[in-house]
Amino acid sequence: MSRISQSLLYEELRSIVGEENVVESEQEQVAHSMNCNWYTRQLWMDDEAIPVPAVGVYPHTTEHVSQIVAFAHREGIPVTPFGMGSSGMGGNVPEYGGILVDLKRMKDIVDVNEESLTATVQPGIGNWEYEDYLNERGFTSGHLPASHYSATVGGMLALRSAGRLSTAYGKIEDMILGMEVVLPTGEVVKTKPVPAHAAGPDLDQLFVGSEGAFGIITEATLKIHHFPDERRFRAILFPDFESGYTAMRKIVQKGLTPALARLYNEEETARTFKETWGVEKEGAYVILSWDGPEPVVDAKERSALEICTAEGGEDMGADRGREWWENKYADYYPNEDSVQNYQALRGGHSDGMAGTVTTSVPYDKAEEAYQAMETAFEEKFGDEYTAWIHAHFSHWYNSGTMFYSRWHIRDIPADTDMLKLYNEVWSTLVPISLEYDGVVDHHHGTGRLLGRFLRKQDEGSHDVLANIKESIDPKNIMNPGVMGLGGH
Repeated sequence: MSRISQSLLYEELRSIVGEENVVESEQEQVAHSMNCNWYTRQLWMDDEAIPVPAVGVYPHTTEHVSQIVAFAHREGIPVTPFGMGSSGMGGNVPEYGGILVDLKRMKDIVDVNEESLTATVQPGIGNWEYEDYLNERGFTSGHLPASHYSATVGGMLALRSAGRLSTAYGKIEDMILGMEVVLPTGEVVKTKPVPAHAAGPDLDQLFVGSEGAFGIITEATLKIHHFPDERRFRAILFPDFESGYTAMRKIVQKGLTPALARLYNEEETARTFKETWGVEKEGAYVILSWDGPEPVVDAKERSALEICTAEGGEDMGADRGREWWENKYADYYPNEDSVQNYQALRGGHSDGMAGTVTTSVPYDKAEEAYQAMETAFEEKFGDEYTAWIHAHFSHWYNSGTMFYSRWHIRDIPADTDMLKLYNEVWSTLVPISLEYDGVVDHHHGTGRLLGRFLRKQDEGSHDVLANIKESIDPKNIMNPGVMGLGGH
């Protein structure tokens, strides 16, 4: 963009939101592009150019957003919505420059309806701010993801986020009741916050998970819950993964639904719980919790423990489970040790790379899918590099489960094409999920990293998404390229 065009763009945006809410500084541009995305961090470490916006803008109201987007539509300028940058899939990287709309100054809690148990918020409020506000009044959102301290409510809606307690409370798409969205033309859509309807398709679900491709969420009404009278934890050690998996499936399918339900395979149990928590025994570790009135929790816990015992599980007690809960964010945010031992810019070890595949799979195929993924990774990368992969299962449903395969590659030769290797790992693992009737991703979104796989996930569905995109965004300005849609 020429300096003349840049100046005119800045002037137009300044007239909408005020000079103090428009930024052009190089530092701000780089910060917005770096966020938690591995691609741009790698380019930065390699002293290569990274994609940056022409200008960043901080709206305060829906009207601001509407005017910004209407201007961008009129002029054909790409728009990238931005929350706090905690996504690792690259969906908030301004690949095509243009206007980056940072929503963090739209952070009001508009209303909490204590009778209907709903909360209406603007998209830029941090999840911890939202949850703290509710907790102080005796409520909870039930949504506590690892990104709790680094994500906005709007960002979580845009990516179909899942929290640690999703087995009981649901994912973010299960919590949405109504929303306000600015379309790619600048027009505003607002749906009613009702518990259910049969008045045509649910438009809320069109925008939840759309990663900014169909518009910008400017307000959302969500379900809330009374903070539980009792929140109880338990840790169980099973002799192997298979016995733990069977116990977890039976617990959920018999209606004993825990709030927290995490099963770690033998490798992750040995690596994580032995090193961090001092669990010396081998096996597969499970952490459970239940929320609710004390009699209900008593009954569910008692019946669930009977199932665990029948499958060979050893009760490790409540303290072990609570200890994990109280330290649940420790691995996700920098501390003195991680800063000394890791390169923060790389998000991991200085000579390596890492990533996480999340998928949901029917119960009858989940074990095979997870084992096939581990085998393929080890066979392809285990001999050439120091590489390992481990998994845990942490979101459970009546018909299937979600697993979270975390892979690491270290000791990579200096002349390696890092971007090529990184993409090769994903190209090895994601198709295995699809082969076993799984999905491209369960709760991180697809962004620019995984959008290329969406066409292969369902028969014909990506064409439907592309047709919707073309219809509501004819100039292709809204976050082009995410979900494999509309790249310039």
